[in-house]
Amino acid sequence: MQAYFKLSNDILDCDLTPNELKVAVCLYSCVFRNNYTVQIKQSTIACKCGIKSVSTVSNIICKLQGKGVIERVSRPHKANGWLGTYIYKLKAISSKGYFKVKRYILGRLNGVQMRMYLFVCRAVTKKNDMWNSFNDIARSLQIARNKVVAVIKELVDLGFIRKQRVRKKDGSYSDNHYSIAEPIFKKKNHNKKESPKQAANPFGTYKRIKLYFDYKLFVEKCQEKICSLIDFYSGVVP
Repeated sequence: MQAYFKLSNDILDCDLTPNELKVAVCLYSCVFRNNYTVQIKQSTIACKCGIKSVSTVSNIICKLQGKGVIERVSRPHKANGWLGTYIYKLKAISSKGYFKVKRYILGRLNGVQMRMYLFVCRAVTKKNDMWNSFNDIARSLQIARNKVVAVIKELVDLGFIRKQRVRKKDGSYSDNHYSIAEPIFKKKNHNKKESPKQAANPFGTYKRIKLYFDYKLFVEKCQEKICSLIDFYSGVVP
């Protein structure tokens, strides 16, 4: 599986709400080899997008169909007659009018952060450099400038983008430059200590008691072996 997927350059100009944008991004992340027919459960979409209700996803899909992001929705029947998983025919992306997005953003950014991150992905050059001013971003995304500053800072703090200050020839600083970064995600620790709640659990208590008796039995057997060896070498007849 590739580490990135493609999005159309006009995805941010389709007047999509934050949740609509997340669902659209989720669907396009399932496109492989320019096959824009995607089959995915709505419950899976809800999970990937951080949306609690499947009915909300269903309503969003209807709106995306009305806005032209989804061209057709079908639901085939299984061999036993039951309805199968929905199939979505997405709007094809032009071979030249697209930008690349890393797959790891799914489920890690809220709607506003994702919109800003996608803008940066679309605006960076081949050298991974973007120098759009806060005013330019605010006009393009039609949001307040102070909101742009706040969300950019959030993305920098999260490690999704990197900020660079560039000096002009006269020594003064130009507008901040930004690039796509590789965030470091913390690995889940599977060797956590037992919490007080888990310790109070009868199954947890049983495990600890069992381990204690197993250890005690092992120690006793070792002591018996050592004593028998001592007796043997000392000439004691059992």
